[in-house]
Amino acid sequence: MILHTLIYRFDASVTESDRRRFFDGLRELLLDSEYIEGFAVEPHHWLPVDENSRGMTGTAIAQYAARDLDSLRKFSELPQVHDFLAGWHSKISYEAAYANHRELTLTGRRVMRHTEHTVTVDAPVAAVWDVLVDVEGYARIFPPTQEAKIIEDSETHQIVRLVVDVNGETQSWVSRRDIDHDRHVIAYRQLELAPIIGHMGGEWRAYPLTENRTQLVLTHDFKPKDPVEGKVAGKFTYEEADELLQGGVERNSVDDLGAVKTEAERRVGGASAA
Repeated sequence: MILHTLIYRFDASVTESDRRRFFDGLRELLLDSEYIEGFAVEPHHWLPVDENSRGMTGTAIAQYAARDLDSLRKFSELPQVHDFLAGWHSKISYEAAYANHRELTLTGRRVMRHTEHTVTVDAPVAAVWDVLVDVEGYARIFPPTQEAKIIEDSETHQIVRLVVDVNGETQSWVSRRDIDHDRHVIAYRQLELAPIIGHMGGEWRAYPLTENRTQLVLTHDFKPKDPVEGKVAGKFTYEEADELLQGGVERNSVDDLGAVKTEAERRVGGASAA
């Protein structure tokens, strides 16, 4: 496995929306390729010392994986890769440093997983969006969710504490949701993590297909915590925790998309009947 690690430094003029669009496009380009096996991105986490070394400090870190160096070379030579980079360089100002390398540590061998699930909803995008942004209503429409309480919010973000039944065990975590009303996208990530999770983030995306139909997409980027003395959360091997997470994400994605679909269609049907 060869990893390609990028350190991006965006100019202050580049908006959060543009950065999201850039990484959305990059993810799609990578995962549509036969040469690339995984992709993950997250903001650089600032330390006080970074204020004195901005010349070397990025604003976001991205990494993707290829089977071998030849696969990575073939991907880098694709015309669409050059078109993508040239297009974005003409729109926004950023710099990128990169390194190609094999896995350097035990953690490095534990790949960030990415999943994408979708469903078609027979309701306008506005109705679907109303369900998505009503996070406190999740306890009513998502059966495993017992409580969703907003800790902090604004027009463009929510920080929420969730209490959820996970395989018969009540667990709690805190998530941040960044809300893009214009694009109908909610980017989420766990700030206070569930017991076995090392990283969990992703997006809800709602795309209008017609006036009364919406394509709803749910993505996840995740991996388990690193084990301590061979165990994750004192219970599982890394492989067991990884398998549990993959199974849980698969089940919950299908269930959550179905719940939003049912609720949005119910609201539209109820409004029509009235």
